[in-house]
Amino acid sequence: MPSAKKDKDAQEYEKIFQEYLEICNQAIEKNKDKFPYTEIWGARMKLMEKETKIEAIVYDDRPKLSCMLRLTKDMKIEIVEKKTIPPEEAWPFTYQYLKRVVDHPKEYIENPAKLEWGWLKTVFGPA
Repeated sequence: MPSAKKDKDAQEYEKIFQEYLEICNQAIEKNKDKFPYTEIWGARMKLMEKETKIEAIVYDDRPKLSCMLRLTKDMKIEIVEKKTIPPEEAWPFTYQYLKRVVDHPKEYIENPAKLEWGWLKTVFGPA
């Protein structure tokens, strides 16, 4: 039975991370024409020559989900590959943070500055 619980846990972590990414995508879409996001995201997107991939890991007391994310030219964030072994360098997302965002999506979609966007620095470089 421990394997069944582990599979259920993995599914829960993947589900909440997918919901979090959807909230990020909605926040980008809803605010892409508002100051200062138009300038910030627009300038940074021009620096991208192609779709970019980012390593991410979700954890609580230990890693629970490791995956490769893709940031597309139209500013969508999506999971492209799940990994069994966490990469050495990956952007960490705590389960507690993801749960807080998923439990209050409207707050974060309306106010994208409340979302943690630091992981995008790996794509765009420092501001």
